[in-house]
Amino acid sequence: MAQKDGKNWVRSLSDAINMATTVAASIALGYFGGKWLDGRFDTEPWLTLLGFMLGVATGIKVMWQKTMNGKKGSVSEKNDSESGF
Repeated sequence: MAQKDGKNWVRSLSDAINMATTVAASIALGYFGGKWLDGRFDTEPWLTLLGFMLGVATGIKVMWQKTMNGKKGSVSEKNDSESGF
């Protein structure tokens, strides 16, 4: 039990860093992709804004999925331990 608790913070830190870099990458990719498309099609602020908003939406979706998957796992673990499985 002590080993599990001792390594739990490492797993949590790894998940947090993974989520932060994924969110930052999705926002940067959307922004710079939109900026490149604006330069190519001469639509100055619009595709940059659209790319940025899509990047933010993707980042929120990633955070939502990670959070909901973590909560599902903890609920099912509680139910399994209570039912004896």
